[in-house]
Amino acid sequence: MKMRGFPGDVNTAKCLLMAAEKKVQLDVEVLDVKTGASDSDEYRALSSFGKYPYLEEGDFATNSVNAVLSFLDVRGEGNSLLNPKKAQFFGHQNYWSQVARTLCEPALMTLIDANVYGEAGGDTDAACKQIDTVLDELNSFVDNKEYIVGDYSFADVHWTAVAHMLTLVGAEDAITSRSNLNAWFGRVKARPSYAGLPSLDDVKNKQLRSVA
Repeated sequence: MKMRGFPGDVNTAKCLLMAAEKKVQLDVEVLDVKTGASDSDEYRALSSFGKYPYLEEGDFATNSVNAVLSFLDVRGEGNSLLNPKKAQFFGHQNYWSQVARTLCEPALMTLIDANVYGEAGGDTDAACKQIDTVLDELNSFVDNKEYIVGDYSFADVHWTAVAHMLTLVGAEDAITSRSNLNAWFGRVKARPSYAGLPSLDDVKNKQLRSVA
């Protein structure tokens, strides 16, 4: 199985995490979106709208984070899928996954672009305030919970990648200063899958490590 993604992309990190969780061997190739690779004719022939990560296995291919995560979850080892079976947990999972994608990650990408790639133009102060607002709510929600909703789920995959990227841009205190989130982060960091996430050097040097 092969995947194209970008080291500084939080969605790529999610897919690497899911592959490691489900024990899927994954060869990876860097799609340098900073140089326009996702808009090239060659890539658009694979992904019509330039979405990534892009995953292929044999004659099957899919792209964008939700599609890749779902495929890896079902394709991987074990009979237990990460989607909760209880309706209330399933609803909370989808809610917090959407909050991560729509309310937190755009601000996070502003910090990554500024602090890792030296790109100006984004309002980093506004980005930090937005992230703080979201994390305050999540911190309250995870009080007395081992994981975000019941057992380890898609919500944890989304937020582990976010928390990891915050540490890479020097904003780990956004997690550690909130006691409930700090405890949750300690638990997800202890999972073997966490070790495969890109390091700061990986992100800076635009390199990815395959999942064995």
